[in-house]
Amino acid sequence: MRQRDNPARPALAIPGSVAPTLAALHRHSEADWRRIFATQPELTVAWIDLAARSGFKAAQLVLGQMHLDGHGVARNPAAAYAWFEKAAAIGSVEARNMVGRCHELGWGVPVDQAEALRHYRKAAASGLAWGQYNTGCLLLYGTGVRRDHREAVRQFQAAVSQGHAKAMGLLGRCHEEGWGVPVDRGLAASWYARGAEGDDCWSALNLGLMLAEDGAPSAATVWAEQAVATATPNCLAVISKTLMSQFDPELQRIGLEALDIIQPKHSKASRSEAVSTDVIHHPPNHPTKRSRRINIVVSYISGLMLFVIASVAYRWDCLRR
Repeated sequence: MRQRDNPARPALAIPGSVAPTLAALHRHSEADWRRIFATQPELTVAWIDLAARSGFKAAQLVLGQMHLDGHGVARNPAAAYAWFEKAAAIGSVEARNMVGRCHELGWGVPVDQAEALRHYRKAAASGLAWGQYNTGCLLLYGTGVRRDHREAVRQFQAAVSQGHAKAMGLLGRCHEEGWGVPVDRGLAASWYARGAEGDDCWSALNLGLMLAEDGAPSAATVWAEQAVATATPNCLAVISKTLMSQFDPELQRIGLEALDIIQPKHSKASRSEAVSTDVIHHPPNHPTKRSRRINIVVSYISGLMLFVIASVAYRWDCLRR
């Protein structure tokens, strides 16, 4: 019997020589992709763009996020919305959630909270924890929709069942304030602790403030420090302002240290002017939701691209059967 030839593995594409093709998307192994992205990160956008324009929803979601954040491409919220909408139309639940985010915050489209809620509900009904969380947030805090605290609690509970840390924090807030459920500070503290263990900075902050109110300053300091350590820059500004408004000198100190992280050259005089008398347990606009605002670097984009490639390869195999 004649032995079959073992053809040599095709050379990897290099910039300027071989245009990205669907065949190449299928042909390269994960090791190939890791090598391409490690040595030629400039190829990443071209491959994602090819996969997105070829109708792969995972790639469309990634490309939309890149346009939203301005990583690898020029920041273009309108383009981000268009890609999220395309991916949502062919079944991406994550993209459906992001379409809602765009309507809620005016990314590429006018602000329309009622329309945002419509998309969030669809994502929530499909079982997406972020969709459930976002639905709950609008029902709890929304200004363009009818508020419904009881349903908000149900949505947070659904997200919590999937381990969603931020939903744990807001469920704690509902128990602390009596929004949709009876006031129960013990349950509130328990949910705050669980959310903080999941690195939700607002849960840590709220637990610290509750402990300070209950006369446990040492424990309050621990959670306030964790809130600062796990906060994003947007959250850090609010956390700093909140802590500096407290009467406890240790909490004020942590607030000033947080401000130094944001503005290291701030003078003591200008910092004192930043102190507010308002105590904010949780900002109404929940600035850390996912869509959300991830600091994408090349390694992150590459990781997402590997996910896209896996989706493309799977679909390619299905088409060939």
